[in-house]
Amino acid sequence: MPTKKSDRIEHPGVVERLEDNRVFVQIESQSACGHCQAKGHCGMVESAGKTIEVISDHAERYREGQKVMVAIERSLGYKALLLGYIYPFLIMLTTLFAVTLLTGNEGLSALIAALLMVPYYAGLYHYKHRLRKTFTFRITPSDAHI
Repeated sequence: MPTKKSDRIEHPGVVERLEDNRVFVQIESQSACGHCQAKGHCGMVESAGKTIEVISDHAERYREGQKVMVAIERSLGYKALLLGYIYPFLIMLTTLFAVTLLTGNEGLSALIAALLMVPYYAGLYHYKHRLRKTFTFRITPSDAHI
């Protein structure tokens, strides 16, 4: 069953290079980000462009320099927001309060909370292959976009 446009987060881009079944797309920052509800979370506003790796069984259909649309399910965008920002924030906040209550030392609390981010993000990095399978992008030629 095809998804509705409102169920996807889409960005126009240009095919940068092709490798086997992978298409690397340079995402264009655009003025449309101004009214996007997720603009503060996706990181597109902060940089002029990002390269997205798209696994495609039809990678041979694309060529370098071709304009395409890259899309991801909106629910996966929210999941990425949770993993990248919300969960770490909650871990830090909980640690700050808990260690401060136990020790009364705010400096130690801040240090422990910051140090806990190392194993958290190391864990995300360790599971990047599993996450890559979860966070799948779809690609379509710009002229085929509806």
